[in-house]
Amino acid sequence: MIYDDENRGRVWEPDPQQAAAMERRQRKQFSHVGMAAAAFMLITLAAQVVVMVLVMLLDSLLGDFIDFYGFSGRMLMSSLPMYLVAFPAAAGLLQLVPKCGSPQKEQWGFWKFASFFVIAVGIGLAGNILGRLVGLLQPSGPDSAELDQLIRNSSLWVNLLTTVIMAPVVEELFFRKMVMDRLLGYGQKAAIIMSGIMFGMAHGNFSQFFYAFGIGILWAYVYAKTGKVRYTIGFHMLFNLLGGVVTVELSKGAQGLAEGPWMIRQIESILGVDMGWLVTAFSSIMILAYLFFMLACLIAAITLIIMYRRQITFLPGQWPLRKGRAFQTVFLNVGMIGYFVICCGLFILNW
Repeated sequence: MIYDDENRGRVWEPDPQQAAAMERRQRKQFSHVGMAAAAFMLITLAAQVVVMVLVMLLDSLLGDFIDFYGFSGRMLMSSLPMYLVAFPAAAGLLQLVPKCGSPQKEQWGFWKFASFFVIAVGIGLAGNILGRLVGLLQPSGPDSAELDQLIRNSSLWVNLLTTVIMAPVVEELFFRKMVMDRLLGYGQKAAIIMSGIMFGMAHGNFSQFFYAFGIGILWAYVYAKTGKVRYTIGFHMLFNLLGGVVTVELSKGAQGLAEGPWMIRQIESILGVDMGWLVTAFSSIMILAYLFFMLACLIAAITLIIMYRRQITFLPGQWPLRKGRAFQTVFLNVGMIGYFVICCGLFILNW
């Protein structure tokens, strides 16, 4: 590799043949990782189609087998094939790719984790805003009536199962641990950026890409420095709980769609008085408080990033990418091109 000659101050270059061989090895590694990720997406789509066909057949035979157009039905038919079928298959393919490098083992304290979570929430808000702005450019805007119907029919338990438990575990194991363990040997920066980009692209739409890419980068950094995927799973679970469950339940309460907590229902039955207004008022206040919390996190995130920007470091890895050749090595290979083509196809379909 390149090094300084302490005696003469000259910079020595690696042997051209060795450098070319290393670059081919690196490109092959990135390609194999991309192929496994592409298989993840393709198997997910195929499994989802099979499940939907089976559900429609059962529904036609048994009648009302599942609410095909409801929130719970959509969540289950889209999530279960991905997490129970595609993930094991893609993980098996990644196991065939040799590991390359390993994360650090830094010990972080509570306040550092808290700071990173605040940054994640701030990045999530910024990415969400950017995604909505891009969404305004779509030929047809979102159907608010359909969105309201989905909220009305949403199941708290299905949402908890898919959004808070299954998604963080599967996505962090795949895009953080499995992918990064096979790329860290080429430098933390390359592994972190690829983990974030691949995670963002896997969401298949612009409304989620920006915040998924941002928090994907952040959680990839956490894994690269601590080597503990359980930390990123915990971050992911808490993030999804706030953004994908709490906000939905509060929205239902503010619209008068929630039954209210057990205590409120008992008071109603005893007094014979409708106290739905209390649930609606409380939910509306909590939504407002949540918005202020998000804005505070965005401001705090900007402040924290500025304060600690010099402490953000990236190790070069045992086999660093050649200067000026990183893009070609990382992106211009069969596996990664195939993965991004599939994801771009989903972006177009969801546009």
